[in-house]
Amino acid sequence: MKIRRETEKVEFKKSLTERDDGYSALAAMLNKHGMGTVYIGVRDDGTVVGVQIGKNTLRTISQEIGNRIEPKIVPVIDVLSTEEGKEYIRIYAEGDDRPYAKDGEFRIRSGEENRKVPVRELRRLFQSCSDLLRGTRAFRQDLTFKELTSALEDNGFHVMDQQSLAVNMGLLLPDGSFSMQAELLSDQNNIPLTVVVFGGTDKTAISFRTDFSGRSLIKEMEQVADLVSSLNETAVDMSNPVRRDIRLFDTESFREAWINAVVHNTWTTGAPPTVHVFDDRIEIISNGSIPYGESEKDFFAGISRPVNESLMRIFINAGLSEHTGHGVPIIVREYGQEAFDINPGYVRVTLKFATLRSASRIRGKAKDPELSDNEMRLLSLLGSDPHMTMKGAAEIIGITPNSCLAIAASLRKKGVLRRAGSKKNGKWVVQME
Repeated sequence: MKIRRETEKVEFKKSLTERDDGYSALAAMLNKHGMGTVYIGVRDDGTVVGVQIGKNTLRTISQEIGNRIEPKIVPVIDVLSTEEGKEYIRIYAEGDDRPYAKDGEFRIRSGEENRKVPVRELRRLFQSCSDLLRGTRAFRQDLTFKELTSALEDNGFHVMDQQSLAVNMGLLLPDGSFSMQAELLSDQNNIPLTVVVFGGTDKTAISFRTDFSGRSLIKEMEQVADLVSSLNETAVDMSNPVRRDIRLFDTESFREAWINAVVHNTWTTGAPPTVHVFDDRIEIISNGSIPYGESEKDFFAGISRPVNESLMRIFINAGLSEHTGHGVPIIVREYGQEAFDINPGYVRVTLKFATLRSASRIRGKAKDPELSDNEMRLLSLLGSDPHMTMKGAAEIIGITPNSCLAIAASLRKKGVLRRAGSKKNGKWVVQME
């Protein structure tokens, strides 16, 4: 009789004398997939040969696993039999307290092999396999969660009180203190999310920089998405008989790339993800990399485990994401695999624009006067949305509506902005020629 075949989640051992290697395989599978099964009494080709099972065999296996694999796991150990009466043992375990070590040695599953993790790569293994964000104590403990509560309730979740929220969302450590994840999602979060808009196709000149801070990570994420969306201009293609509107970049691809950057970011290093906007592209950069041992083939296929799994679950509950791995295939469909630059220390997603941003054409005019950062911000916003109100623009830029009106007046005086139509029903026109 044959049973299945060896995979990244299944290991065969012919006899009980090989069980030590079986324990190594179990730890390696837990590190890679969070689960694994070892059969004892089965040849490599899946043929059941059976083993002699004594009175204390299963107890011995359970004790050995308990003593030799850290962190502790509780395996399910069964005795199975074939129609011919050959008995064999199945050991199944699952756990999310990665990384796991057998006798102090870390291994990870790769195909049907259990590769030893070199010392220099242990840090990556710890960062990519452990939900350190959830397991690290927050610097502050006087946290409130009004914005997180609002986001959850807007998506249909009823939050009874702050204590039940902290318990249900996994924001507490075993001792009852708040985790770093809790601090990120709290109203007191002080880690900023940054959008930098460069003047050109490199980083030699900055048009403006906006830092969003002092709010829940969920709210800061939305602020970044709103600002970037406001920069998504529409060009008109008149080369064919039928007019065609072309957007600078695919909004859905940006949103998925941005959510992935936040979820996969190694927050414990203190470096947040960032967005860089150039005249010809947008770059979304997260710190860290894809989970250790995960192949790029699986990554591009959407078979991916987020570094911060519990954070992703909260995003799903808040309606910010549908499920893990959803975004990568969307980005690949629109921009190809070349949009991704995967490195040990960071992942950068580059979305190339369909045309150059209007800001590049403004700067290219020889007669243009010097423009301030806020003037460039307002021009970019009005160029992408000619019907935007001064109140809406002021909120995105981070100034008062009166200041926004003054900037608009200055731009009109400089000849790079005009108003077409009435004050109520008209629109803004950025002067390109």
